[in-house]
Amino acid sequence: MRRTFTLFIVCLLCGISIAIAQDITIKGEVKDQQGLPLPGVSVQIKGAARGAVTGNNGEFTLSVPPNATLTFSFIGFKTIEQQVNSRTTVNVTLADDNNQLNEVVVVGYGTQTKKDITTAVVSVSAKDLQNQPITNAMQALQGKAAGVQVTSQSGKPGSGVSVSIRGNTSITASNSPLYVIDGVTSRNADFLNPNDIETITVLKDASAAAIYGSSGANGVVLITTKKGTAGKLQVGFNAFTGFSNLWKTQKVLNTEQYNTLLRDLGYNTFGSENTDWQKETFGTGKQHSYQLSLAGGVKGGQYYFSTGYQQDVGTVAPAVLNKYTANFNGSQNLTKWLKLTGNAAVTFRKSIDVKDNTGTAGGGIILSSLTTPPTIGIYTANGQYAGDPNKGGWENPIAYAYREDNSTRNFRFLGAFGAQVNFTDDLYFKSTISANNANNFYSAFLNPFTSDYGRTQKGRYQNNQSTDNVWLNENILNYTKNVDKHAFTATGGMTIQSSDYNYVDYEDSNYLAADGSLAPSASSIALKVPSQPAQWTKRSYLARITYAYDGKYLFSSNFRADGSSRFAKENRYGYFPSVSAGWRISGEDFLKDSKTINDLKIRGSWGKVGNDVGIGDYPYLALFELTAQGGINFKQLANPDITWEKTTQSNVGIDLSMFNSRITFTADAYLKKTNDLLLNVPISLATGFDTQAQNVGSMENKGLEFALSTKNFSGNKFNWTSDFNISFNRNKVTSLGNSLQSVSFAGINQRDNAIRVEVGKPLGAFYGYVFTGVNPNTGAATYADVNGNGSFDTGDRTYIGNAQPKFTYGVNNNLTYGNFGLSLFFQGVQGNDIFNASRIDLEGLNDSKNQLISTLDRWTTVGQITNIPKATRDNTDNSLTSSRFIENGSYLRLKTATLSYNFGEVALSKWKMSKLTVFATSYNLLTFTKYNGFDPEVQQYDGNSPSMGVDYGTYPQSRTFLFGVNVGF
Repeated sequence: MRRTFTLFIVCLLCGISIAIAQDITIKGEVKDQQGLPLPGVSVQIKGAARGAVTGNNGEFTLSVPPNATLTFSFIGFKTIEQQVNSRTTVNVTLADDNNQLNEVVVVGYGTQTKKDITTAVVSVSAKDLQNQPITNAMQALQGKAAGVQVTSQSGKPGSGVSVSIRGNTSITASNSPLYVIDGVTSRNADFLNPNDIETITVLKDASAAAIYGSSGANGVVLITTKKGTAGKLQVGFNAFTGFSNLWKTQKVLNTEQYNTLLRDLGYNTFGSENTDWQKETFGTGKQHSYQLSLAGGVKGGQYYFSTGYQQDVGTVAPAVLNKYTANFNGSQNLTKWLKLTGNAAVTFRKSIDVKDNTGTAGGGIILSSLTTPPTIGIYTANGQYAGDPNKGGWENPIAYAYREDNSTRNFRFLGAFGAQVNFTDDLYFKSTISANNANNFYSAFLNPFTSDYGRTQKGRYQNNQSTDNVWLNENILNYTKNVDKHAFTATGGMTIQSSDYNYVDYEDSNYLAADGSLAPSASSIALKVPSQPAQWTKRSYLARITYAYDGKYLFSSNFRADGSSRFAKENRYGYFPSVSAGWRISGEDFLKDSKTINDLKIRGSWGKVGNDVGIGDYPYLALFELTAQGGINFKQLANPDITWEKTTQSNVGIDLSMFNSRITFTADAYLKKTNDLLLNVPISLATGFDTQAQNVGSMENKGLEFALSTKNFSGNKFNWTSDFNISFNRNKVTSLGNSLQSVSFAGINQRDNAIRVEVGKPLGAFYGYVFTGVNPNTGAATYADVNGNGSFDTGDRTYIGNAQPKFTYGVNNNLTYGNFGLSLFFQGVQGNDIFNASRIDLEGLNDSKNQLISTLDRWTTVGQITNIPKATRDNTDNSLTSSRFIENGSYLRLKTATLSYNFGEVALSKWKMSKLTVFATSYNLLTFTKYNGFDPEVQQYDGNSPSMGVDYGTYPQSRTFLFGVNVGF
């Protein structure tokens, strides 16, 4: 009996030891389709009770039998199974069950699944940035994100865009959002190669942006660049080439009609040529883009590297942009508790500019192409550029384009290095140090011989240099804990940021001696502006907690304290809290089994953010400056009370998914109130100044946003999906303080300003006279007697239009049939006015400039009924800032149309490729508008400033056609 019992014990222990020996420890990482880690994923051994949950970085560790099958499941993602097959590493990618509502979204200092987000955010992915002739990635947001208005400032190569998120919040400070690129803050993102971007996420409401405190009042744009994935090396190559041309021309007077106009004006010098200056000025532009990328993973690490080249040759020569980029992103797990990360983006840009946004006399090429007399040619008999024979003081557009050699060079580096220490699966600490450096150099030489202006100036050389070096240290502690139905995260940290800026300007002239020869260098006149350095620093403390119960009841709160050197000690710190909550109604029992509603969530948020950009680095100090002559000027009075502009915002929203996610719908309503606006307030002249910047103004924005995505048809071969969004925003100034009645903007050459800011009115409100027609007896322009005093005076000016649209919208349709794909994206703006200041030059009828063909209807005889005044030399009364030049700026544009073909698996395996797509894309293919100018989108001033909506000879956008290929190995 004892022997039998002993044998039983031995066998039992052997069996246990064999069973233990059979188990192996595996590690892995779970990501979504965008390559972002998924926390909280359930990893279960099929048929057993054992399992694990992924940590905040998507990683898990589990002891399993070698032949086990693992089940990976997560709400909003498709459950998948993976056989272990004795592997020690199992990495998986989960596909979204609902790509619209359950994707992982990058938020400030972390990520969240969209189903758990309680704030207003919107994202676009890499596919929205591909195959477009854009050098600024923010152009890809245009019309794609509800509540985000993107406007091209100009059609020039390398020109910027203005981005306004839920309306403007400032009058004198910046209205541009903060950009955060792989965790590094920046004031722009135009240096990035759009092909390197994985996602762009816009934090629209104050609750989402409050984690960025004093920099979040205008919204935050989070940009994540592409990263490598585990596995073998992947090689990608993207390229396109194309051409562009002017999509619309203006009709101006021909030689005969122009000479008739000159006689009416009393000129006696005429020409006989018939030059089409638009044809001479506008040519065919060219676009080229090439990018090579390498991505993959090594043991415990991942990497991504790319290099690219973009060239944009403008339709107006010699404008051109050459852009060279390199991007690196990598991570390496040194141990199970220590991970290193690094990323760097390097950009070199070189461009040649042509002058626009000014009139002919100021060297504006666009207006010069319309106003230059058709009766002259490009050159005179001696080879110099021809000018106005009637001594109007302007030259032809080719002279403006080539009389000055200019070049702008820009070098940009943005990089970060970080280390993450994982104390437990739930707790980690990450420290990152980053640099954002920009170096700019501009030079220009005005030829002393070839042009009238060059000979007047006797030649001129200019250059300026600027350096801006910003470094940032961030230290973040994060804790995640999921217990039963409770999900909790807490994030806290401290950041330190510092900036060093310097600007130097230099100019010399007088290259031409009295006899017309080049003067010695020693006799030239030099003017060097003293170096203009500036510095600022910021220290910040931040915290966030999120809590979810049973995936139905959601809560989040952020807090940030910012201390800035821009303000006096007593006002140095600002405090920016936020709170948000959500209820997933679809998780309740009464909707859990609904076959119609897949997901339904309502949410609400409140937050407070600030704005300290554009107010200067020393606004509270008394400032003096050195002059070029070595003197000292008193530049600024001290104001220790100056502080942040502050914006509070409330938001309510709903997210809905229906019919197996074939329809997803999002709606938001918001109210933004901005206080402590900085305005230049009148002060006592005894101070030596007439105004001083003070925090006295306030403003509000309120609006509605809707986004709808539908799967219209899903079949074996044919599929059709649509995306639609529309946004309504109403802006109003609510206070200018006690001393200011109004503030004027948008200066018009030799006329009154076109825009006035006043309490009760929106930014961009046009102000001027009400044009009532032409006096049939005199031919003079007539204006309404608004103030009713029986005479025409400045008191008759009133509000005559609004540059802000009633709504903006975008519609995108994607259709596939077999391997063919067709994408059609329409973008539109409705209900806005444009002040067409170009027509002041083109219909002014007061000097020897050429005019629009509409001036053929000008008044010439007594009793004539017309809306075009008579031609009167040196008279500007007929072309005052008035409603005569207000036009409907609404437009609908087929922004992009792309036809593509994706080669199938048979061809790819034969050629040993993983991807091969060929495509043809058109950009700005069709535009429907009543606006008479070149382009209803571009404008003279910044599109998100109070001076918005003025067109004064702005370089128009072109229509572009591209042909390209995307290759993967």
